[in-house]
Amino acid sequence: MSSVLSSVPTYDLVVLGCGPAGERAVIQAARAGKHVAVVEKANVVGGTRVNWGTIPSKTLRESALYVHALTRQRLHGIRCELPEEITVSDFMHRERIVVQRELEIINEALDKYRIEVFKGTARFVDPHTVAVWNKGEPEKLISGGTFLIATGSSPNRPADVPFDQQCVFDSNTILSLPRMPKSMIVLGAGVIGIEYASIFAALGLKVRLVDTRDRLLPYLDREIVGILGRELAELGVGISHEDRYQAIEKVEKAGSRHPRVHVTTRNGEEMTADVLLYSVGRDGNTRNIGLEALGIHANDYGLLPVNEYFQTVHPHIYAVGDVIGYPSLASTSMEQGRRAVRHAFGLPGPAVKTDVLPFAIYSIPEVSYVGETEEELKGRGAKYVSGRGNYGMNPRGQIIGDSQGMLKLLFDATDGKLLGVHIVGHSASELVHVGQAWMKMGATAFDISESLYNYPTLGDLYRHAALTAAMELTRQHRSGTA
Repeated sequence: MSSVLSSVPTYDLVVLGCGPAGERAVIQAARAGKHVAVVEKANVVGGTRVNWGTIPSKTLRESALYVHALTRQRLHGIRCELPEEITVSDFMHRERIVVQRELEIINEALDKYRIEVFKGTARFVDPHTVAVWNKGEPEKLISGGTFLIATGSSPNRPADVPFDQQCVFDSNTILSLPRMPKSMIVLGAGVIGIEYASIFAALGLKVRLVDTRDRLLPYLDREIVGILGRELAELGVGISHEDRYQAIEKVEKAGSRHPRVHVTTRNGEEMTADVLLYSVGRDGNTRNIGLEALGIHANDYGLLPVNEYFQTVHPHIYAVGDVIGYPSLASTSMEQGRRAVRHAFGLPGPAVKTDVLPFAIYSIPEVSYVGETEEELKGRGAKYVSGRGNYGMNPRGQIIGDSQGMLKLLFDATDGKLLGVHIVGHSASELVHVGQAWMKMGATAFDISESLYNYPTLGDLYRHAALTAAMELTRQHRSGTA
């Protein structure tokens, strides 16, 4: 046995999964001169971010915006009709180019830092060894001083949902639609469900969204969600709240070789559509990787508990990214990977707080925010003032045809500092970073209102929103009500 173990390659760091978190972790360690290996079960690196989720879905979103502008908005005084026979793949030409370039960049970085990539599925055989299995190849053993689990998550797939990639899909397979349907049912109104519901509605589909909760996205500012809800309705998305499926069955459509999907909900609603997207939750990819034998136990959703340094119950085994749950963003997963490596090897670097993070929902329209909501401020009894900038009153907003968007800023009523930024509308995911920077530097409503912005720009919304709040702060201070 000793001769076998002596032939096992040993690394300073072994990472399971080469998505956003794993990729940044191995590069961070390799830059510090560590001997690093990464195990990836998929045929390509990059994870969901590059291959099935973030980049592909956002590419389809851009196509949907283009189609919507040409076919319904008449944004530029031009109207066109799309051919009836069109597939999602027809809209994804740019996606293939972007994904290929992203994969090239990742692989170039892995090669540059001499990171060894093992293709296959890893399974712990002891606290310092994993076995890697790949079909058609003998099993390999890899030893490591430090391990990082970055295996990501997968869509929840209940046994009574008849997934077939023909008319019933999850978020990993929906972009492989064999044809463009005319109608869609989306079960689950989380971020993924809302994004796809709005995208396909903009492409001209009749969409029905079923939300298990009593209101959309309850953690968002309610005024912002109100605008989002009205915009979804304008797109043609019908929404049912506090309901879930009772039964899902495929039914034959007269005169068509393609079956349809019939859904009966617990509230007794009956609905039929060409396709169904099931997007209720994601589970951590922690099954069958040998964690139980090490005393590392995932919760019912496959998520791993970690401490503030991303360590599991074994201090040398870390976990980051979607596999530990909230916030499950590519950006935070990347930073978690870097922070875990810095802690493991005592490397210098910023200890970025993860309690004030920018979030974005790439729906149509976009929603983005950073900081506290009005409901949270009320909940803790904080005194605050708000200011709003409306896209419809902004010349750039009028130029791009967004009259309903809004920027909402929340300020401390005592010192005037910015506490929260909430945006719904065009480029919200970009605009939020301006507010994030203001928050980081402790800017007040007066600082923001007295700054100059290019004209015409959506950025100028910050001046208008802050000016309104500054005037209210001044009034309160003069009257002694602040």
